Amino acid sequence: MNLLRNTPVIFFLAMILGIFLPSVAPLLKNLVIPALAFVMTLSLGELEFKGLDLKKGFDNLLLNYIFLSGLIIFLSSFLGDEELRLGFIVMAAAPPAIAIVPFSKLLGGDVVESTVSNGIIYLFSLVLTPLIILYFTGKSVDAFEILKALVILILIPLVVSRFFKIKDTSPWINLGFALVIYTVIGLNVDVLHQNILVLLGVVIIGVARTFVSGSIVFFAFRFKGFSVAITKALFSSYKNLGFTAGVSLLLFGERASIPAAVCIFLEILLFNYYFIIKKKFA
Repeated sequence: MNLLRNTPVIFFLAMILGIFLPSVAPLLKNLVIPALAFVMTLSLGELEFKGLDLKKGFDNLLLNYIFLSGLIIFLSSFLGDEELRLGFIVMAAAPPAIAIVPFSKLLGGDVVESTVSNGIIYLFSLVLTPLIILYFTGKSVDAFEILKALVILILIPLVVSRFFKIKDTSPWINLGFALVIYTVIGLNVDVLHQNILVLLGVVIIGVARTFVSGSIVFFAFRFKGFSVAITKALFSSYKNLGFTAGVSLLLFGERASIPAAVCIFLEILLFNYYFIIKKKFA
């Protein structure tokens, strides 16, 4: 049971299994959304909304959609490959990762702020996501998928969590995420077979929009305390890459989904990086 509480080890093992033993991943594909909903429910179990500050939610909206999205759009403009650039545009338009909430819990961040912020940002993304994609690519996208994510992965877990209590949630959260990580990596492992020159530019942008952006924001807010800083860093470095991959594939083809697949690897490694930061600064 102690191993199951070691989040970085569990996440790393899930990623390694996804890379070297991906054959089971297609069989688990339909369990990803239920697993995320389960993890969200556990993460919200101890949540209290007393003294709620909605302003923090709007601050994180700016960090995710102005700072992070702006950085992604700017850096992708230097790519010579149009399909890869379009994949990054969809990523910039995507709302933040649902996983920010349970990650906040595991890292010692502000879970209330993360939950409220994600709810607010997903509501705004119903307008922002289609507008950004339409403006930069000329393609339209149905906002229904965003609304579905808001209901299934935020609102329903929030309601269920009021009645569903587990004292020691971290092993179960880690197991839920291990399933998600293994499946997502296994389904996207083919990206590693791409030409190294194709991947190089994508990896450089990916590192900048995860490790660099998150580090800048973390140390910029460090004076406000670790909990605030790590929460802001999460909103400055995580996007909904499942949504990104699906929309990129649908609108622009398989090659456009490469940025999302590459950044899936980087965002998983990023959590371990934040865990190291927690050990040093929390």
